[in-house]
Amino acid sequence: MERLYLILDSSGSALAQAVLESPRITEVVQLRLTKETDLDFQQIGEIQCIGLDNSSASMRGTVTMQRGERLVIRPGAMLGEEARENLRIQTDFESVMYPVSGYWKGQKGIRGHDLSCGGIAFHTERALKVGEVVQIVLPVTDSPLLLHTRILRQLDTDEAWPLYAARFTNLCLDEEMAIRKAVFSIQVSAPRPKQ
Repeated sequence: MERLYLILDSSGSALAQAVLESPRITEVVQLRLTKETDLDFQQIGEIQCIGLDNSSASMRGTVTMQRGERLVIRPGAMLGEEARENLRIQTDFESVMYPVSGYWKGQKGIRGHDLSCGGIAFHTERALKVGEVVQIVLPVTDSPLLLHTRILRQLDTDEAWPLYAARFTNLCLDEEMAIRKAVFSIQVSAPRPKQ
């Protein structure tokens, strides 16, 4: 099974996706980019390599050689699970939510603001309470997911609808992987800032 990695620059901007070609992370790591790129990774300096699944270690490192789609990396500090969970992407989608806590009934519209492997920020016209649990239909995964989320806080916004930060709860492993895959794909397809 291929071990997929997201390559970020030191500021957290996504650069590319790659597959780990080394047996594991040791003194020298080899990655194969999944798409051609004109980026000169040796000029970029320090990068972050975030593994898609739980068994893939994440790390900081420096590209010491680049030949076509192959990269050789000298690993630096290992990164914890929070590196994967804290990947946050701007997103814009329309969807719906349903009450779980029982404060209201029916279905309400939402508009996605950003998404991470651990949660979501979204706009809705419905006033929500901190701690309230709602189910959200997440349409950006390969197949839409119906996910339980707990409202963490209301965020400041200039928009007409309130903006809420919520954390996913009770995810199964398949749901976690589907969300990570979506975050990785959206992150890589987003326009990169100029170097």
